[in-house]
Amino acid sequence: MAQRDSILGKQIHDALESVPELEDLGRQVKQTLHQAVLDGGPEVRNAVDMLHGTWLGHPLHPVLTDVTIGAWGMAALFDVLSMLGGGRASERAADTMLDIGTASAAATAITGLADYSTIPNNAIREGAAHGLLNITGFILNLISSGARKSGMRGLGVLLSSISFGILMISAWLGGELVYRKRVGINHNSRIRQPENWTTVIADADLQPLQPRRVEVAGEPVLLYRKGNDIFAIGAVCSHAGGPLDEGHFYDNCVQCPWHDSVFDLRDGSVVHGPSTFSQPLYEARVYNGDIQVRLVHDNH
Repeated sequence: MAQRDSILGKQIHDALESVPELEDLGRQVKQTLHQAVLDGGPEVRNAVDMLHGTWLGHPLHPVLTDVTIGAWGMAALFDVLSMLGGGRASERAADTMLDIGTASAAATAITGLADYSTIPNNAIREGAAHGLLNITGFILNLISSGARKSGMRGLGVLLSSISFGILMISAWLGGELVYRKRVGINHNSRIRQPENWTTVIADADLQPLQPRRVEVAGEPVLLYRKGNDIFAIGAVCSHAGGPLDEGHFYDNCVQCPWHDSVFDLRDGSVVHGPSTFSQPLYEARVYNGDIQVRLVHDNH
């Protein structure tokens, strides 16, 4: 059954489609950012890996968004309480939470830009809108904080209220990116087979240093022979589904041709992002002239 948008969803999608320049601009920004990372050398790439969350085991950006949105949401709640008789204590709490959210938003935005630099092409429009709305909300909250400190509390509350509404639309787009566009999820999470040794191809059919894509238990597997070793990992990149068998192979690693994630062929682990998920790992052996594989279950 085809998915249907809610009334709000349809309105937002219609609004985005009415601005074709948004996708063009978003694509240019994405390509510029990604190329800058690749051209920046090992130090820059390692820093961006940290921003992606390769050390965390899943994307870092959603963790920080919880802090930012949570703080700004509490600020909105305390603003309401202050208007209902909460007094100065509620005002101070609102102002403090607003400042906490604004401070955390800077780190959140940096991780968001890192992830956006490798966003799949089918999600560029929503991703660009998500970023622009977040920047708008951030600026409004900065001005709101200044207005509150200058004694213009009414203006400050108005601006932060407008900002919160904008950020809720942005948060909805964030949900679209994850749940509809599958950005930031593990594209190999469903793999559970085979548990037993399974024959895939004849040993003679796998040439040294020549990647081979085979199907095992209904899933694509990458085979790669180097010296006396046969490596076997999932052939679909966990970041966005890129074909690793078409990637660049070097130093016991494979680099995805789509967004340049790098994985260690020996254990499927992430060497460089944007992927934060290891590749499914298979044991491989030669048996009676055939190559057999079986899944290593504790790899992802």
